[in-house]
Amino acid sequence: MSTWPVGTRIAAIRNATETTVFLFGRGVYAGDFPRPGAGNWSEDTVAMARRVVEESLNENVDELRAADDAFMVRRVAEAVEQGKQTQAEADANLAEYRRLRLEREASRAAMTVDEQVTELLTGMDLNPRLDLDGGGTVWGCECWWMPEAEFDKRYADHMVVQVPEPVRGAA
Repeated sequence: MSTWPVGTRIAAIRNATETTVFLFGRGVYAGDFPRPGAGNWSEDTVAMARRVVEESLNENVDELRAADDAFMVRRVAEAVEQGKQTQAEADANLAEYRRLRLEREASRAAMTVDEQVTELLTGMDLNPRLDLDGGGTVWGCECWWMPEAEFDKRYADHMVVQVPEPVRGAA
């Protein structure tokens, strides 16, 4: 999942050395989508996800919620202190976060274990899709990527070598 909004101009990098950056290309962050091969979960992967879900059912939800809330209160206080948002904005954001968390808890409580396992695995399959200007696609799991302006600043002194997008096998 990205901290940048859908539509952000990006640069997708295969790798870089001290003097050269190997670039798949420039393009747009299209959002998070199921990566190639998504949904082909092995029995071991499904079993792992089931263990995670079943163990989560034994956790003390009130204790976890209190710890999560304390963390978020600290984060919004830091944002206010740093001038990134006003106290009113922070209060509204925290209230919305709490509302969404309770909504999510209620939704999960209504799901069967199998539904929770599928939801977990489906979420794990999501990956940033980077649509290149030349028409290709590179996935976040295949490269380093960043906003184009950050790339231009960070690699201003590097030689840029354009490389083809990754070759993918059949899913």
